[in-house]
Amino acid sequence: MRRAISRTLHSVCMWGRRLVRDDEGSIITVLVAVPVLAGTVAIGIETGQVYRLKRQMQSAADAAAVIGSTDRLASASTATITADARYEAKRNGFDYQASGISVTVNSPPASGPNTGTTGAVEVIITKSQSFSLGAVLVNWLGGSSSSFTMRARSVAAQNTYTTYTTNNEGCIVALTTAAEQGVSLTSFNNFNSDCTIISNSTATGTEDNASVSMSSFNNATLNSIWTKGSLSVTSYKHITYSNANAPFTRQTSSITDPYSSLPTPSPGACTYTNFSRSSGSSLTLSPGTYCGGLQVTGVSNVYLTPGIYYVANGDLYFNSVNNVTCPTCTPDNGIAVVLTQTTGNNADIGGVKISSDNNISLNAGKTNTGSYTGVLFYQDRRATTGTMSSTSKIFTVSSLNNATLSGAIYFPNNRIDIASINNFGGDSSSGCTIFVGRYIKFTSFNNIYKAGCGLYGTTPVALTTNSTVTKARVLE
Repeated sequence: MRRAISRTLHSVCMWGRRLVRDDEGSIITVLVAVPVLAGTVAIGIETGQVYRLKRQMQSAADAAAVIGSTDRLASASTATITADARYEAKRNGFDYQASGISVTVNSPPASGPNTGTTGAVEVIITKSQSFSLGAVLVNWLGGSSSSFTMRARSVAAQNTYTTYTTNNEGCIVALTTAAEQGVSLTSFNNFNSDCTIISNSTATGTEDNASVSMSSFNNATLNSIWTKGSLSVTSYKHITYSNANAPFTRQTSSITDPYSSLPTPSPGACTYTNFSRSSGSSLTLSPGTYCGGLQVTGVSNVYLTPGIYYVANGDLYFNSVNNVTCPTCTPDNGIAVVLTQTTGNNADIGGVKISSDNNISLNAGKTNTGSYTGVLFYQDRRATTGTMSSTSKIFTVSSLNNATLSGAIYFPNNRIDIASINNFGGDSSSGCTIFVGRYIKFTSFNNIYKAGCGLYGTTPVALTTNSTVTKARVLE
């Protein structure tokens, strides 16, 4: 095609030079030059159309080869591969049954570097083409035939690769990296969540030997489950994932703990020592350092004021209290409870136990809690490392009517244990509770949400999911 165009243009140029040198018969010269110039313009226009057609042919060949390779991926017959590839070429404007067009399908390819490539399919499209307007000039100048054959070739094959997607989705997170149970959710009726359950555990068994175990429930609706190990779901009626690709098991990617850089606490001098109250209609607590722990039982109403509460060398213990609230707290000015020590002995770092209460409503602070922005409860990471069955130094909330804990509960070395709560958290648009512990154990627990975490500066845990995808792509 290019040689034909080149020969024609060369002839046109030769005639032009002759006409320029010819100083006789100027009228005849002009009359001769007019069709020559018109033909040259026609050839230029048609050349652009030819190159456009060539691109269309190549796109059609690529699409047909991809369809053919996809069929091979599905173990289709040679006849089906050929039929589907030709149909795709026809759909893109090149019908093998039309005059002057051929669509050849080779599976595997008949030539080239991919004749032995698994799943490769070759598609060759040819089309007879000729100049129309420019043909007049070619013939007038005594040029060769203006007809030529155009050709497009494509080879496609399956390609397997891994995709990675990162989202800030984690709200129930077990940090253990050992081959042991990380998350246990049991004995609930309906559990709803807009976020993802995560376990870093590499356990690959079933039930108690799985990385994530869910059992004895009616309905569960959650975004996803992500684990480096296995997922075991038993004795249930329905489970629904809003992420269509869930669950993600045996993952090789990683999670990003947004609280791993929290500073080592500096509680300062003791404000209170062995603080304990066991009666009264009301009690107001203020920020400070509570050495030896903070214990309140049998008080009708406990009111906290905004700020940081360092509980050093002991536990935080609220039992048989009607209401535990922070009346003056706002999303900007909330509280942070930090479990730590002042003795130099990390074994003195305690836990949290809130039980047999009616209502508890506390929230983290976005601006007034310094390094602990968005964190409601934090156990110093120097604390002694526990197990899934440990009963001390853990975070436990149990036997409550209503509980709203807005913010992050961060116990990186010990278990977070939530049991027997009628109503937990806010609704699906304003609720915010992020549980990050070495182990997670929920029993008779209903709802958890992350949608409202922006109010308190609380960050859900980021996770990267990896999925293996096999699809056809053009190789040649």
